Parts: sequence; C-alpha cells; structure tokens
Amino acid sequence: MVLRELADGTLPLTAEAIITRARSGQSVAFLLSLLVRSGVLPELDVEGTRFDHWLNDWLGGIDHPEDRLILRRYCTWELLRSTRTLRSASSPASGFQRQRAALKYCAAFLGEIRAQQETLATFPQRLLDAYLTDSPSQRDALAPFTRWLRKHRLSTLRVEFRAHRLEGRDYASDHRWQMARRFLSDADMDPKTRAAGLLVLLYGIQLTRIVTITRAQVDTSSRPVTLTVGAEPIEVPAILGDAIVELVDATKGHPEGWLFPGRNPGRHLTPGPLSRRLRAEGLLAGSARTTALIELTRQLHPRIVSDLLGITTASAASWSRLAGGEWSDYPALRSTHP
Repeated sequence: MVLRELADGTLPLTAEAIITRARSGQSVAFLLSLLVRSGVLPELDVEGTRFDHWLNDWLGGIDHPEDRLILRRYCTWELLRSTRTLRSASSPASGFQRQRAALKYCAAFLGEIRAQQETLATFPQRLLDAYLTDSPSQRDALAPFTRWLRKHRLSTLRVEFRAHRLEGRDYASDHRWQMARRFLSDADMDPKTRAAGLLVLLYGIQLTRIVTITRAQVDTSSRPVTLTVGAEPIEVPAILGDAIVELVDATKGHPEGWLFPGRNPGRHLTPGPLSRRLRAEGLLAGSARTTALIELTRQLHPRIVSDLLGITTASAASWSRLAGGEWSDYPALRSTHP
C-alpha cells in the first residue's frame, strides 16, 4: 500500500510521511533503510527519526503541559544523549525501545504525583517509597530520572539504583557448562544459533555486541580461528570456529560485512531475534552471560578480561569484585609486559 502510494505520488517521498502512513514499525524500518541505501532518500538516522516521530505523538497524549515539558527536556538532554553516545556499541532499535519504556514509567510517576494533588517540589519521599513496586524496570527508569530532577533542582526525591542489576540472574556454573556442551555437540544446530550461544556461554559477550561483529574481526586463515572483540584476538574452540567460518562464507554477498546481517538493507541483525533463537534452545542469554563473566574474572585478572572482551577495565574490575576475586598481588598491568 505504501509503495503504491509512493509510486503514484499520493504519498510524499519523505521519511515523516512514510512513518505516519505505515502501520508496522518493522515495515517502516525496512522501507526507509531500503530507500536510503538505494539513494532515493538522503542519508538519515532511521531509528532516531522513528523515535522522534513517536516522541512527538506520545507527548501529545500527556495531559498536563508542565509534565510534557519536563519529559521532553529529560528525554532530549539525558536519555537521547546517552542513547546516541552508545550507539556504536549496541543496537539502536533496542536502545530507543528502552527509552520509550523508561519515559512511560516517568510519565506514570508524574501522573501519580498529580493524582495525589502534589507537585515535584512537595511530593514526600515516603509516598514515593510506597509508590515503588517490585518491578526492576520501574526502579531502573526512576533512579536516573530522580537524579536528573535533583540535578536541575526540580525535586529532592530519590530512587536508589538496585544494589546490583545482575542480582539473581546468574546460572549455576554446572548449568552453564551443560548448555555449552549441548551447543558444542548438537550437529543439527544452525551455525548462527551455535555461534551466538557459544559466544555468550564461553565469553559472556552481550547479544548487542554479537550482532555487530563483522567479517573483518574474524581470521579464518589459520587454525584455530581467531575472533577479535577487544585489544587481543581470542582463539576460539574448533566447533565454534567452524560455525563462524560458515557464517563468514554465508555472508560474503553482503558488502557491509556483518556476520549477522539483518532483514533491513545494510543493517545488522537486532538482538531480539537472536535472543528468541537461544531461548528456543533453552538458553537465557542475560543469565548465561552473567555466570560467564563472573567465572572468567574469577580465573583471570580484570585487565586480561578487558583486553580480550573489549570491556573497560573498570567494568572488568566490577565483575571481579562481584565474583569475589582478589588480584591485589598481581605484579603489573599487562601494558608493562613485553
């Protein structure tokens, strides 16, 4: 329908018109990506444009103008800045989806304040504490929002971050290795599923990073196959290496070089479909990743983990503390080694 209207001129050839007319978000993303890649539309941030359209439409449904202003300011100067800063390391679509959910929690909180006939300046902390549910997502949304409100002297309310956002998510170690053996031994498993699962189970790599791996990060010229996601290449087990080689061969027709190409032209796969593939095999990627990183930082110095996995040394040190590791007697950072 949209393509027909574009062809006969009844629908303007603009991103805004296409987003407004199309009913499916996936259809919008695919069509805009295709038009940009083919040069019909100028280069544009597809996911950012979709989000901006959603934001304007959603804010129009917020009853009180002061709440609309606060939510727009918070979104523009806090949420979107952090999302766009981290885009190279994660899926843009997933990032904007998280921001939509966070804004809805913030709007519900502002609505609760008005329902109690209070303001941000007068709403008591005890009522906020009573309002909080057991939802981790609600707390994750309201903790940075209340911090932003305090920073701009709009409120003194406070929601504390969870003591550790990974609490309760880890697998037992033996379950992790049981899953790893299954992904290593199932001869009928699709190479995309096998590769993603083993990268999570063995190295604790996030799905948002796995989907952005390119063929240039893989060296298949020797054995074992190596994969570089940090400063140092990782020699992967033979079965994982074979799965990666299959993906390299299967994606040679994709000029962008993604190891996990997506449905939209020129884009990599998003984490959602990959997560569903793993769930179908009984693997919960977030929990498995937690256990993998805890065990890796228990066995290796955080600097080594940082170099191999491409995470910051501070993050690796945090994982090490969570694992109960003690590396204070490590003689020197690897940067001093020959």
